Amino acid sequence: MILDILGQLDPALVGGVLMAVLALDNTLLTGLVIPADASIIVAGAALTSPAEIALVAAAGTAGCFLGASGGWLLGRRYGARVRHSRAGRWIGEHRWARAERIATGSGGGPALAAAHFLPVVNALTPILAGTLGMPYRSFIRWALAGGAAWVTTYLTLGSLAADFMRDNQHLTVPLAACAALLAVGLAVVTRRTRASRNARAASGNSGGSGEPGPAGSGAAEISGPGGSPEPESASRPPR
Repeated sequence: MILDILGQLDPALVGGVLMAVLALDNTLLTGLVIPADASIIVAGAALTSPAEIALVAAAGTAGCFLGASGGWLLGRRYGARVRHSRAGRWIGEHRWARAERIATGSGGGPALAAAHFLPVVNALTPILAGTLGMPYRSFIRWALAGGAAWVTTYLTLGSLAADFMRDNQHLTVPLAACAALLAVGLAVVTRRTRASRNARAASGNSGGSGEPGPAGSGAAEISGPGGSPEPESASRPPR
């Protein structure tokens, strides 16, 4: 069973791999292909004790530090060119806009730390922080705090879930089926929400593109004496 194989891995090896994955997540944006959240949960499934969780959490936090620093430097050096590159367009403007709202919003540092729990967005916020000129010390302090909480939480959840599955292997198939249905449902809801948002944006753009004509642009009426409209024939000169 996969869980048994994971349980036999050396925690130091698991920590080293996780550190590399998280370091690349914010610099090369590898989290768009291999979600960092899933990587942390899988790493947690290989851990069987609090000591192992603490060891791998330290390595994962170091990876977050390296990745956040690299992403900040990338944004500082290349600025908006990353966002408007081919890869940036593939990511989607709505994700960049969401990350920008977090980086510049009123939530400040706590919102920046909490962004680690938002898939894809967590990989974009360091780049935007560097692009927007956020001071490195202020940024890295909150990024490191959020990364430590993110890694520790997901490692613990992965370890607990793996222990539960090892003790209740007869529930593997039903739980896997429920997880698959939940994933499909979330994908459908996300796609419909995105389509609805795009439709509203398109209707708003089309509605605002037309300029209303001047008032009374229809057939003008010629008023005669006393304000009463005269027939059209009265305005024609006699032959």
